[in-house]
Amino acid sequence: MTNTDDDRRPKYQRIADSLREAIQSGEYGPGDRLPGENDLMAEHGVARMTARQALGVLKDEGVAEARKGAGVFVRDFRPLRRRGIQRLSQEQWGSGRSIWSADVESRALVVDQVTVSEEEPPERVSLVLGLAEEDSVCVRRRRFVLDG
Repeated sequence: MTNTDDDRRPKYQRIADSLREAIQSGEYGPGDRLPGENDLMAEHGVARMTARQALGVLKDEGVAEARKGAGVFVRDFRPLRRRGIQRLSQEQWGSGRSIWSADVESRALVVDQVTVSEEEPPERVSLVLGLAEEDSVCVRRRRFVLDG
């Protein structure tokens, strides 16, 4: 971890970034145990709370998971990251690509279930669509499976 004077980010964020980089480079693979709080405290010269926060960042991002009494481990799957602005950009959606393709990149996305049914719409939907009370709507549901 580089410690430069111009890096004003909190220490826990810098530690989390270095762990994330180690995971992305393959130093830690899926299922591998990450350094514990004591290891991070000794390596980076920080308090226990700072080390705990660094690991918490990775857990909150879905990159790592805590196992009670065993430590923090790299998760087996990569979480789906929504890229709000990029997914609606002219280059993405405006060029005919699906908005999902910005989120999933080159990962395998499969629609494994599609159902269509006729249902009574919720009141707010009826209001927006200007439907009569007795009108029904067609509802399409799809289940997307990412990376199996």
